[in-house]
Amino acid sequence: MIKKRIILLSNNSSWCWFQDERVLLDGDQLLFSGVTSEGANTVSSYNIATGEKQTVVLNDTTFQPDDHNVGVLLKRPDGRYLTVYAGHGVDTKMRYRISSSPGDISEWGLEQTANTKGGTTYSNVYHLCKEGKIYNFHRGIGWNPNYMVSEDEGESWRYGGQLLAHPGRPYIQYASDNWSRIHFIMTEAHPRNYNNSIYHGYTDGEQVYGSGGQALGPLSGKESTDLKPYDFTTVFDGDSTTRADVAWTSDIELDGEGRPYVAFSVTKDPIALGEREQTDKAGFDHRYHYARWDGEQWQEHEIAYAGSRLYPGENEYTGLITLHPDDPNVVYISADVDPATGEELNPGGPRRYEIFRGTTSDRGASWEWTPVTENSDQDNIRPVVVSNERYEAVLWLNGRYTTYTDYDLDVLGIVRERED
Repeated sequence: MIKKRIILLSNNSSWCWFQDERVLLDGDQLLFSGVTSEGANTVSSYNIATGEKQTVVLNDTTFQPDDHNVGVLLKRPDGRYLTVYAGHGVDTKMRYRISSSPGDISEWGLEQTANTKGGTTYSNVYHLCKEGKIYNFHRGIGWNPNYMVSEDEGESWRYGGQLLAHPGRPYIQYASDNWSRIHFIMTEAHPRNYNNSIYHGYTDGEQVYGSGGQALGPLSGKESTDLKPYDFTTVFDGDSTTRADVAWTSDIELDGEGRPYVAFSVTKDPIALGEREQTDKAGFDHRYHYARWDGEQWQEHEIAYAGSRLYPGENEYTGLITLHPDDPNVVYISADVDPATGEELNPGGPRRYEIFRGTTSDRGASWEWTPVTENSDQDNIRPVVVSNERYEAVLWLNGRYTTYTDYDLDVLGIVRERED
């Protein structure tokens, strides 16, 4: 992978990591959503066969610059694309548009809205083909995960209910088999405010379950629920008394048997609860973790040093880890240290985040790391991997990231033809 040419895919784009899917491969087309440094929502495409690039602005007047506003993409059965986005809790509107023609992002229908009944952030859109419904799991009422439902391929939406609830806003990552199940991993709250663990569950649109298939109750059709994160299956148990290990969700995918594998970060030097102003004393030792469900239990491992925080005030922000969607033995990470040793990459010089590819041959117990980028003059963060029957692509953000509302980033990527 690292011998392939790095491609500039967009010269002004950014994304957060609690929205999926942000990147799609559709035949020869690589598609991704983004938010510009001015706050515009965009969809971009790169034709792998011809090298043609295109970016379309979908919404450029509603929001201030904020990478939390990034949209997501879904290919409908008719070949047209659905994109869904929302402001960072600015109102109760879920916004969406549908492309005018199959396989073409150049023209879109008018922006439409649906009422989520609560301040809305983080869209996650999946099509459960078995029941013919599209779900959008999002942060909504109570800053908790709620969901919207469409029964007409995204043409119209209704409020569905609340998935689970906990004081302090759980952070959730989702993945779907696109047939009958949507899986999720979650924390209890923001890591600056809680000694987070990581939990896993799934829904079939009717019930919610723990990892082993134990039913925990119906999927709520109401605006509230009694389900809490710790009602689900524990993947990683953070230390609730000494605040030594504080976790945050990064990614989840499903293997060929439909079993989940997940990635998350752990802050080893978290700030003391209630002392957020002490930003100079924490966030300098992050680790990446990986876990797989073996059918009976979670096998969980610390796999890499992640380095330091991206900026003060969000001490748990890392460069991020992402999973290969079709190969549980491959991950990509961003780190400003050597993943294997934790040593600085450029001692005495500026600290830069670089992209690394990790591979395992023993289900995540040990890893080998290969640099994708080296000696960069700007940071490389937030990688995303996609693949289809022909191609594999890894994309990441390159440039300046000062805060989630102040950034100047390009999208870079490497695309290769698959050998398997």
